[in-house]
Amino acid sequence: MNDNIPSAPIGAQLRRLRLARGMSLRELARRAGTSAPSLHRYESGWDRFEIATLRRIAAALSARLDVTLSAPDSRKPAARPAKAKLLRSLSPLFWDTKLTGSILTDHPHWVLGRVLGYGDLEQVHAARRFFGDDAIRAAISRRDIDRRTRNYWKTILGGRRAPESVESRGLEHRS
Repeated sequence: MNDNIPSAPIGAQLRRLRLARGMSLRELARRAGTSAPSLHRYESGWDRFEIATLRRIAAALSARLDVTLSAPDSRKPAARPAKAKLLRSLSPLFWDTKLTGSILTDHPHWVLGRVLGYGDLEQVHAARRFFGDDAIRAAISRRDIDRRTRNYWKTILGGRRAPESVESRGLEHRS
């Protein structure tokens, strides 16, 4: 396998296989034990798959699932994106407010929280290059970051898993 040739995004591969097999989203969802809206999100670029879900979808498509890891490109590291380019990239995640340069500067933890929670891989990489790992560490320590996202980023950045709080385990605190 040539690591220098990028493969099509997995969502595009799913759509191509589904259509080649003459299946509707609803039919594939039924066979894979998931929902048609979830499959639509996957085919539209959502990249937060669970391996178990991918296995079920692959089985429903009579396809083989290959997962590979490759070393990062050791050439020149990606440059920090310009603020204007980052604003264009992240704006779709801010449906409730107009993202501006001053919001990036004044509220980086809020911006990072939204990007880490809802962004696609490209948006997350751009935000990481722009803000840096220390800003991500600070952002994931906020209460509004879900436990799964927090633990993922602690693992990526070399930290330990965040301890579960009493509330997140569904236990009541009695005084």
